[in-house]
Amino acid sequence: MEQSKACGGAGKAAVRADGPARDGERDGGPRGATERGLGRRAGHGAGGVADGLPGIAAPAAFQMERPAGFLGSRALTGFLFAVYLAFLVWIVLLKGQFSLDVAGTMRSVNLVPLAGATVINGAADYRETVENLVAFVPFGLYLGMLAGRQPLWRGIAAVAAVSLGFEVLQFAFAMGASDVTDLIANTAGGALGLGFYALARRAFRSEGRALRWCNAAGLACTLLVLALTALLVAANG
Repeated sequence: MEQSKACGGAGKAAVRADGPARDGERDGGPRGATERGLGRRAGHGAGGVADGLPGIAAPAAFQMERPAGFLGSRALTGFLFAVYLAFLVWIVLLKGQFSLDVAGTMRSVNLVPLAGATVINGAADYRETVENLVAFVPFGLYLGMLAGRQPLWRGIAAVAAVSLGFEVLQFAFAMGASDVTDLIANTAGGALGLGFYALARRAFRSEGRALRWCNAAGLACTLLVLALTALLVAANG
């Protein structure tokens, strides 16, 4: 009987001796402090707090940039692109008019590059070719902003296809000269626009920042062109 009491007392003493040690490990003992310190160091080394879970870092692929806002929205890019396309159709097909009277007035085809240039004072004038090139730079820029990281040849092929569509429509409805020089100039302008956006993305080292700056520039240019067009229309009206 005494032996069993002695064993029971020894067991309780062991429990009492072991209990504080475990509590110390959980609440602030050497082992608990060491584990917490390692967890904090591991969490800070891996990237800090992510998704509200201390010590757990989100993978780099899931780390988001700050909110894009209005200027960083691709919806704004799409709107600016739509306005640009409407303006391009108005200039290329309707020749800046607000009626379809231009249809059926002219049909010609030139398949020799640079052979259809306007001759002024006995010299070829390539200003129209340069204007076509510049006019399609925004096409490539907006296309790059909307398409993201796509192969360059796909963007150039899309620009060439749209330019070819303009030339075909001009021939089909007799709305101007269908010229292979225009096709080359338009495609080159679109390729420049794609290249400009690729450079902007590399310079800013961020898709979001490049999108915001290009949208800001596009919005400013769109408002300026619309204002100048409205003034010209009002002056000629």
